[in-house]
Amino acid sequence: MLKSRYQEIVIGMGLLSLVRGLISCKRMRTTLLIDDPRFEVDSYQSHFLTEFEVQAFLRIGKKYEIQELLELRQFFSPAQIEFCFSNIRLKLGSDPFSNLIELLRKFPELIDDSDLDIVFKESPESFNAFFLEELKRYEERCFNSTVKSKNIRFELQGPKWFKVVFQRFSQLINGEFSTTKSLKFAGLLHLLSLSSEEKIKAYFPPEEILFQFLKMLSPVYRLQDYFLLTQLKRRLLLSGGDYKQSSVQYWQFHEKKFENLLLASFEGVISGEKVLFFAYPPEEVPFKLVGSYPVLKKYQLSPQKRTSSSRPSRELVFFADEARLGADTPFRLLSLSSEGMAYYHWPYPDLPGSKAEFYDSDLKKEYQRDIEYLPLNMTPVESSSLQSVTMDLRSLRDYRKSENYLLAQLPLQVDVEGQSIQGFEYWGHFRYRGHGLLALCYGIDGI
Repeated sequence: MLKSRYQEIVIGMGLLSLVRGLISCKRMRTTLLIDDPRFEVDSYQSHFLTEFEVQAFLRIGKKYEIQELLELRQFFSPAQIEFCFSNIRLKLGSDPFSNLIELLRKFPELIDDSDLDIVFKESPESFNAFFLEELKRYEERCFNSTVKSKNIRFELQGPKWFKVVFQRFSQLINGEFSTTKSLKFAGLLHLLSLSSEEKIKAYFPPEEILFQFLKMLSPVYRLQDYFLLTQLKRRLLLSGGDYKQSSVQYWQFHEKKFENLLLASFEGVISGEKVLFFAYPPEEVPFKLVGSYPVLKKYQLSPQKRTSSSRPSRELVFFADEARLGADTPFRLLSLSSEGMAYYHWPYPDLPGSKAEFYDSDLKKEYQRDIEYLPLNMTPVESSSLQSVTMDLRSLRDYRKSENYLLAQLPLQVDVEGQSIQGFEYWGHFRYRGHGLLALCYGIDGI
């Protein structure tokens, strides 16, 4: 039986929303999590985790005694992320040393030829141990900087050649074409930001480069989210929170403030002090997310004959073309499971009157072209539109320094008929400018 009023109403079912719900319960706040299927919370960054996010979730689990987060590694399986651009196929995701060797093979300008023998004399085991400790040290420094609301100060340690690799990476990743005469690193930057934040960027601020560098070399894990979410939902109920799977049928506002909502499951009117959205609002609701930067909607291809396997996809393949880094359709994504193709995403601009069906022929042509790079069999596919979107931050170059840049928010607000609504807060993956899921982990622990 649901209550008639809650201190916090969380909208959208996912890992981060469940963790936030549990934090609210631990703080003795009445909490309701509504699993409205129209609010799509799935994103690449919440399914494919690195050691950065693992460390953040372990800290939350220890602080709030959430056993499932303390045992997070049991919900992992090995995963891989592949970037295809500029005739390069960069495969990442295994151990740090293997990731580093792959990076140097595809980007030899990051190290002098004379230093290669030093790299290969390294013990993979000792380098992996060093790297993971360095990543943990950096993540702890990031967390402390958010607690103290100060800029992070961090000096990379380790062998001299490793520091040189990072220094050259930081110099080349933001290189202008007029200087470099190449879009090789621009393509890497483009796809790194997509995989880690679901944002399209053309520039990394200095404070974000080390984060992206370490995240790129970290092992990648595919979260077995179905099993984890099931257990977290049970713990939410045991902690005093409420959960309801239902669409919100009606939203009521008064004097620019949220009043109450009515569920389609006829529980009656429910009011709340604060509503937290962990998903991008769908078109069917009477409000929208308004910001300074455009978004790209997604069109999807998936197999017509769906398999019965519950195992999620374990590989993401991002495609980009140099000539289209600044275009309206700047990337494609192919997701693979052990059975083959799981889905294929193709973005298109969110323009007045635009529909996914307008791009159906283009979508299928791109898919046929992209799978030529991979050992995949052609299978019958079907197309459909998606609720999820990608934010386009290619025009954002003015990263002004703040006391806590890691939690620097993008200018976003939830509007009804052009007016901002009090009591509504957006907590999806576009809330912060950078640092992806890591920033969101720090943010939800602080609100």
